[in-house]
Amino acid sequence: MLNSNVKYTTATLCQQQLQLCIAVQSFLISHCAVNLKTMSSVFPTLVLALAVALSTSGAGAAYVNNWDEPFQYQCPEGQVLRSVLSVHSNSAEDRRWMFTCGNAPSGASPSTCRWTDDYVNTWDEPISFMCPPNYVLAGVESYHSDAAEDRRMKFKCCKDPEYKTFSCGMSPYLNSWDSILTYSVPNGKVLVGWFSVHSNQAEDRRHKMIYCYYRQ
Repeated sequence: MLNSNVKYTTATLCQQQLQLCIAVQSFLISHCAVNLKTMSSVFPTLVLALAVALSTSGAGAAYVNNWDEPFQYQCPEGQVLRSVLSVHSNSAEDRRWMFTCGNAPSGASPSTCRWTDDYVNTWDEPISFMCPPNYVLAGVESYHSDAAEDRRMKFKCCKDPEYKTFSCGMSPYLNSWDSILTYSVPNGKVLVGWFSVHSNQAEDRRHKMIYCYYRQ
């Protein structure tokens, strides 16, 4: 007999692995220019194997957080956020997050940094955050409330005094309720802000990213 206190069922774990499988496919396509739709006809277990390896390689090995747990992620000095990936659990009503960092465009090295003084949102309220002018995103901090089934977030912004942000824009929503989120910063651009809205019905957030060109 199954223990009713077990929070995450086999079905939930299978759903999470399928979500991660799709997310890995998206990441490989965007970062490696690999056509996995073609490859999967030759190697049908490739993507699933990658997803399972990531999800079972150790607690938090592929993610910066476990369900309901806080996290703080920051890029190495001089680097900036280059991609974001997230999966949602209906059981936990929370998201796990992955980030990657990389060099800023045009040889910039944003090393003068500051964290936001406080969390930029309250429970269930929108996030509408932008770094100060000419600063770029290089870190994220968050904690979860089981009562609100939501997260509050802080951000780390960095600048290179010789570089400026310009011609900024905002992505469309990157996820539907309860679904995968993947985003890679376009070449020549940097992340400078984050927008999201919360649904009490879905107990999830939909997210947009704010980006700018960046050069001397």
